[in-house]
Amino acid sequence: MSEYPSKLYYSISEVAEITGIKAHVLRYWESEFPTFRPRKTRAGARRYRQKDIDEIEAIKRLLYEEGFKIAGARKQLREMHRGGGAKKSVAAPQMKITFDGLNDAERLAKVKESLQDILEMVRALKAQEAPAGRKPKARRAKG
Repeated sequence: MSEYPSKLYYSISEVAEITGIKAHVLRYWESEFPTFRPRKTRAGARRYRQKDIDEIEAIKRLLYEEGFKIAGARKQLREMHRGGGAKKSVAAPQMKITFDGLNDAERLAKVKESLQDILEMVRALKAQEAPAGRKPKARRAKG
């Protein structure tokens, strides 16, 4: 994104140039994201404010960089607005699994062990996100 003039309102073509998102996509996003509603003139022309451009950038990041689908991005934006600010996505812990010199049974055992580690991480994250006074349901791994 390049520098652009600071104005009170921007036209759809200016916003398309600023954000790199085509005008027809911006109009589509208006129908898909309830939090994204630019003002319209009496003639029906869209007038975008800085907060609209910020919202477009957030949608763009969720869809194009983080790989969310429309419904997931909509939910994420709703959470961001409910939380009163931009909710930063948490980078998932990375695990490296190597299989050098292992037979099939050993590989499967290593995969199973890694999956159990991942399950423990997910449970720990859910426990952190659980509302105060509520415990997440305990589930046992089959194995």
